[in-house]
Amino acid sequence: MDSIPSPGDGQPQTRFYPPRIKLVVMAAGSMLLASVGYLMSLSRITWLSVVGLVLVVLFVAMALVVLARALRPGPTVVFTRDGLVDRTTLAPTGLVRWDEINVVRKREIGRGRSSERVLDVVLADRDKFFDRPRSLPRRIADRYRKAMKHPDVSIPASMVSTPIHGVIDELRRWRPDLQVLELPPQFSKVRLIKRGPIKEHPKPPRW
Repeated sequence: MDSIPSPGDGQPQTRFYPPRIKLVVMAAGSMLLASVGYLMSLSRITWLSVVGLVLVVLFVAMALVVLARALRPGPTVVFTRDGLVDRTTLAPTGLVRWDEINVVRKREIGRGRSSERVLDVVLADRDKFFDRPRSLPRRIADRYRKAMKHPDVSIPASMVSTPIHGVIDELRRWRPDLQVLELPPQFSKVRLIKRGPIKEHPKPPRW
């Protein structure tokens, strides 16, 4: 993260960069899993060969996407006086003005080491926001998000090298009046079974 003036008009801005080394390691891991799928595809067992081919396609595509995000120059998120610029995906959302944001919600997906912390940017007027011109990849990405019921704009912690709390602190510094809700992690409810008193069965008489 750095806070520097914009080279164009001298406007101050805060930039967040992706964790490039971490993303490259993730891409290498995906390629390793793809090689396992390739070995499975060489099997004479039909179903095992089909599963291997599916794994190859899936993990190779995942590796290419992650690697493209790691090698793409520039920051992934930028805060300016006009709004935030989202470049976390391969089809960037671009500028989201501060007056277009209703609230920001922090939530956690999953549990443990595999959990992902995300900042959901809730739009004030969604229809008006999507009326502006968008590229074809952006329209496809928006339709996918809508079909999967994903938030329209989000900042995943895996795409910024700064801890998510640092992003929230910087967000509050830029817009103190913007409400940031930190939702608590959801734990599974364990149902406790009440056990009543143990009934003692009568012992048979001794003859």
